[in-house]
Amino acid sequence: MNGARDFLRRTAWGLVPLLAAVAGCAAPGSAAPPPTSSEPAPSGGGLSLFGPPRDERDLLARAKAQLLLAAESDVPEVRCNAIEALVKVAPREGVPRFRAALRDDSPLVRYAGYAALGEVRDSESLAALASGVSDESPFVRLAAAYAGARLGKSGYVRLLVDTLKGRAPDNQRADAAALLGRLGDPRAVPWLKAALKTGPNERSKSVTLSIHAALARLGQRDSVQELVRYTQGDAATRTEALLLLADLRDREAYAALRYRFLAPGEEYVEARLIAARGLGAIGDPEGYDLAMRNLTFTDSNTRPTPENPSRTFTVRSLAAHALAEIRDKRALPGLARIAASPDDPRLQVAASYAICRIIGS
Repeated sequence: MNGARDFLRRTAWGLVPLLAAVAGCAAPGSAAPPPTSSEPAPSGGGLSLFGPPRDERDLLARAKAQLLLAAESDVPEVRCNAIEALVKVAPREGVPRFRAALRDDSPLVRYAGYAALGEVRDSESLAALASGVSDESPFVRLAAAYAGARLGKSGYVRLLVDTLKGRAPDNQRADAAALLGRLGDPRAVPWLKAALKTGPNERSKSVTLSIHAALARLGQRDSVQELVRYTQGDAATRTEALLLLADLRDREAYAALRYRFLAPGEEYVEARLIAARGLGAIGDPEGYDLAMRNLTFTDSNTRPTPENPSRTFTVRSLAAHALAEIRDKRALPGLARIAASPDDPRLQVAASYAICRIIGS
């Protein structure tokens, strides 16, 4: 399971994934900015606006306010996570934070900012794209190109295509593929299919999976089945394929997700929680009890190391994200307690996001 653990650590927020191309912050699923460790909990940014809510409307308002506060945290990972949450549940309120992120010291946050502004198609940010596509971080350049393409500047697509076809590292090529898929333009299908056949991409499971996920987003049914096939692979491959399938919200993935959710031989709960999230996204709430049990999971590993980190944050975050998709209001009290606790600001963001998804949509 070590490979899968490493992948989950890189995709602490990508598990949602609110911005599917961002792994290491948020997003369901594919490669992205440089890995970030999920343990120990960041020491800053853990303020809380939570008190006893008066009603659901008040709870929703507090959760959104908590996300806005987290977007100004002194911890880059928390800022990134909060931006990714806001773009899904409070995009209008989040725009000032997205714009501010373009000037952030952290490439992780700049990436999230450009991707978010592309998601909401913020035309006032067009002038900032020139600096984004010349950013020192290749990942930020990709996110800025994605934003430009979303804003109607088709020339920016070339950077994504050239990265995918070129000799960039695997995680950059995978990110370029994911962003091409998120553009939603069927004209990218031939480029993606051609990229599947290049030697470097054929040799990288992560890039291959990202290309298939992009093709599936663009309506290629055979790519959905390819992702399903990869759920039978080794632990790391299986985990990555499950994350991508969960993000697709495609009913063709139902049998594979349910099999993994129920699989008696699944040694770690992480894969089952990802499957529960995917099932919830397509209308099956079967994973509710599992997610609720693991919302307060504590790893028995009392001496975590970089090679064998604590699983506490990852499992709790996965549980919150599963509940966000299952959308059962019985989860609100437990989520509110986590959102109110400043112990781990990353979990505050995950819980606040889940509250917004359950009440606000």
